[in-house]
Amino acid sequence: MSARTVPARPRLRPATVVVPVVVILLVVLAGLIIRESPAVTAWELGVVQALSDAHAAPLDALCLGINWLFSPPIAAVIVVLCALGVLGVTRRVRPLVAFVTLAVVPWLGNDLIKVIVARPRPDVTSLSHQLIPAPSSFSYPSGHAAFAASLCLALLFTVGAGRLRPLFLAVAVVVPVLTAFSRVYLGVHYPTDVVASLVYVTAAAILIDALLNALFARLDRDHSAPDAHRSRLTRHGA
Repeated sequence: MSARTVPARPRLRPATVVVPVVVILLVVLAGLIIRESPAVTAWELGVVQALSDAHAAPLDALCLGINWLFSPPIAAVIVVLCALGVLGVTRRVRPLVAFVTLAVVPWLGNDLIKVIVARPRPDVTSLSHQLIPAPSSFSYPSGHAAFAASLCLALLFTVGAGRLRPLFLAVAVVVPVLTAFSRVYLGVHYPTDVVASLVYVTAAAILIDALLNALFARLDRDHSAPDAHRSRLTRHGA
């Protein structure tokens, strides 16, 4: 009997850790700088007001629908339903763990950045068409955009393989971008708020995916080592 090959100890490539961490730190730093820049805020408020002036009924309906769909209570239900779907499709625990981690951790991390940066929201009372009340939370980065990006990337990384991958890629681009636009259109976020969310979540998802892959590889190695040891004992005792 030949001994089973024990997988090599998994090693993270530095780029998959260092680059995302640097990007996340730059997102936080950019938020702190923007918060203290009246000129940037004034320019961005002009963009928000221009979108409000150009409102149209179909866009109102679309953006209000996204606002409801990706609100925290409904978003939590979506995560649960998608998690059940991932489990049903893969019938394995690891993709389920990966999906939940990728969908939830960047989303929660977004709220932490909000607290660190503490950027006030746009003044919705200055808009020509105020469609929703001003949220009480901070503005940078956008929570709705962060959730949309986290959810879509989690699905892409866990079940978006094979012939359906182009579809998952398209969804991972279109849905977050539409959500980002809707937040500026509704006047509850500045443009840099939503851009920061998309950049941050992408970096966080890459980092988490790399860490999870390394963890799963390590678990496989630790599980295979005793079997390989028993195989060597059997071969030498034969």
